[in-house]
Amino acid sequence: MKGAWPIVLLGLTVPVLAAEPATTQDGLTWLKKMASASRRLSYSGTFVYHHAGRNETSRIVHFVNPAGGEFEKLETLDGPAREVIRTNDQVTCYLPDTKTVIIEKRSGRRFPAHLPEQLSGVADNYVVSVAGMDRVAGYDCQVIMLEPKDKLRYGHQFCAEAGSGMPLRALTLSEKTQPLESFVFTELKIGGSFSRDQVRSRYAAKSRDWKVDHSALAITDVPADTGWVLKQQPVGFKKLMELKRSIAGRAAVVSHIVYSDGLAAVSVFIEPLPKPRPPRSLSHQGAVNIYVRPVADHMVTVLGEAPAATVMQIANSLELKGSPRH
Repeated sequence: MKGAWPIVLLGLTVPVLAAEPATTQDGLTWLKKMASASRRLSYSGTFVYHHAGRNETSRIVHFVNPAGGEFEKLETLDGPAREVIRTNDQVTCYLPDTKTVIIEKRSGRRFPAHLPEQLSGVADNYVVSVAGMDRVAGYDCQVIMLEPKDKLRYGHQFCAEAGSGMPLRALTLSEKTQPLESFVFTELKIGGSFSRDQVRSRYAAKSRDWKVDHSALAITDVPADTGWVLKQQPVGFKKLMELKRSIAGRAAVVSHIVYSDGLAAVSVFIEPLPKPRPPRSLSHQGAVNIYVRPVADHMVTVLGEAPAATVMQIANSLELKGSPRH
C-alpha cells in the first residue's frame, strides 16, 4: 500500500450509441452491473489472487449499511499478516509483523472488479461480448469478454453472478493472450444479515503502541497545467486528469497526469531528478508495468495496467511544452 504511486481508475460519462451491436450493448450492461454490485451489495467470502506464478488467499467482508455508510475488512490468510479496514473513504492498514499502522484515503481502484464506474470509450477500444454461462463458488455466472482491438491494451474476462452481477472471477490477458493475473472467489455469501462487528479490526486494541503512518493523508492535489505534453499519444487513450501534488516531507511538487482508454489507466508522475541519476528501468507487478526515465532535470515514472510498449511509449513521448523536438 505504500511505496508505489497509486493507480487511478476514472471514467468520463458518454452515452452509449444505439447503433452498437446487441452483444456489445449486453456486455457493457453487464460491466456496469458488476461495477455497481461490488459497491452496493453486502457480501463475505474467500478469494485467491494469482500473479507472478504465486497465489495469495484473502478473506473479505463488505457491509453496506442501509442507513448510510460502506465498510470493508480484508485480511490475508497466507504469507505476511495484513489487515485492511475501510470505512467509506478512509483506509487503515494493519501490518502486525512490523507493528505498523498506515492510514490513507481510498484510491480509485475498487475491489474486487477493477472497473471504473463509468465505461466511456470501452467499446471503441475493446470488442465487448457475452460468452455463455459458467459456475464459480456455487453460483451461476455470466461470462463477459473484452478483446482489445490492438496491442496497446490487455484483454479481460469476467464472470458475474447471474442475479446480482457480483463479480466472481476476473482474468487479465497479455497482448499475447497469456494469463497475467486473476482473482476468483472460492467461497462467497451474498446478502444476508451483517453487522459492524464483522468489519472491525482484530488489531485495533493491540496496535496502540505501534508506529502510525499518516503521511498519505498529507498529500494535497490541485488541478493544474503541469507543462508536460505527449508528442505521440497512444491510440484510444485520453487525458483524464492533470494536477500538481504536494507531499509532506518533500520540498518539490510532483506533477501527476492520468491517461485512460475507458478501462485501463496509466499514471504519469514527474518530479525533480534525484542524485545519483537513475537509469532507465522497466519492471512489473502483476499486470502493472512500471517504467522510469530521466528527462532533462526530471524523473518520469509511468505505470499502469497496460502492456510495456504502451507504458514506454507514453514515457518516451513526454516532453515539456516549448522544448525542442528531436
